[in-house]
Order: sequence, then structure tokens, then C-alpha cells
Amino acid sequence: MSTTQESAAGAAAVMASERIVVMANQIGDFFAPYPPARRAEGIRNHLRTYWDPRMRAQLLALVSLGGEGLAAHVIEGARLLEEEAQKKPGYYGPPKA
Repeated sequence: MSTTQESAAGAAAVMASERIVVMANQIGDFFAPYPPARRAEGIRNHLRTYWDPRMRAQLLALVSLGGEGLAAHVIEGARLLEEEAQKKPGYYGPPKA
């Protein structure tokens, strides 16, 4: 990761950006065989349900800088997460299947 990407995660980074990339790509690997729409939705659901909000923010910061090291379908799922957060601030219920 570049210094720019490290600083994008902010001073309150939960973990190294390299670890965030590895973990996100592992989720992407699991959903890789799924059809594209279901794959992106599955990644979004996993990030929303199981990741700490600070980890999600750190991932979204990396995506906003180009997502170096992230699989394309992981970036797509993360962007769905970002779009949903902008539409519905606060609690929005359990994840959709």
C-alpha cells in the first residue's frame, strides 16, 4: 500500500490497510462463483453485518483512492455499501438476503 492509502484510512485506522485488503478479498473469493448481482450483494451484506464500522470506513477510504489490491467485485460490493449508507443513515434493520 502506498503512504497515501495509509493516510486515507485516517489516524484512527483499526488495522493495517494491507490486512483490510486481504480480508475483503477473502470475502470476495467466497462470493466469486455467484452471479454478479448476488455476488456484490453478498459482499455488501457480509461487510455490513460482520465488519466494525471503522473497518468499513477504512475499506471505503481505500476504495475512494482507487482500491489498489482489491478485486473488482469487492470494490463493487463496497460501493453498494457506501450507496446504502448515504440513503439510510443510522439503523436500517437486518441485512437483506
